[in-house]
Amino acid sequence: MNLPNLLTISRIILTLPVLLLLTTGNTFAHYLSAFVFAVAALTDFFDGRIARKRGMVTDLGKFLDQISDKILVTSVFLGFMALSKVSVWLLFVIVFRDTIVSGIRMLASSQGRVIAADIFGKAKTAVQMAFIVLLYTQLLWGFPDQGATVWLEFVVAVITLVSGFNYLLKNMQIFEGGQ
Repeated sequence: MNLPNLLTISRIILTLPVLLLLTTGNTFAHYLSAFVFAVAALTDFFDGRIARKRGMVTDLGKFLDQISDKILVTSVFLGFMALSKVSVWLLFVIVFRDTIVSGIRMLASSQGRVIAADIFGKAKTAVQMAFIVLLYTQLLWGFPDQGATVWLEFVVAVITLVSGFNYLLKNMQIFEGGQ
């Protein structure tokens, strides 16, 4: 197991304390949750950077990176939904998109292909992570106001859907062929 993959696995492990601390209702725990989330988000930056720089990019790493991002982001959005900071429809859009993309990746894998994240997938992850940071700032310090987060929620949903449609359109060929 190489260092980038260990960082990716640590992101999965860190998700549970992030979620538990977020949903306690305790201000100090919310600060801790934000800190642990920041550490987990940094592992997303460093795992890929280290893997590319040191020539340690693996199919396992590409797979784990996608899964760990989904686990972290979806879990944190669930926590914020429990706190009434995001709408259930946003979570639906995220899970819908991730399910479609995961299905495309599974089908591609059955054909011997690995589909790595492209610029749209990376943008989707960056926007979702940035929105989570804003949700933490609202939770901890009261800004931006709830009206602004509703608009930002819409922007996150649009970018998430665009990313999903991009994966679908780019990979239509996996549905062709006589199976």
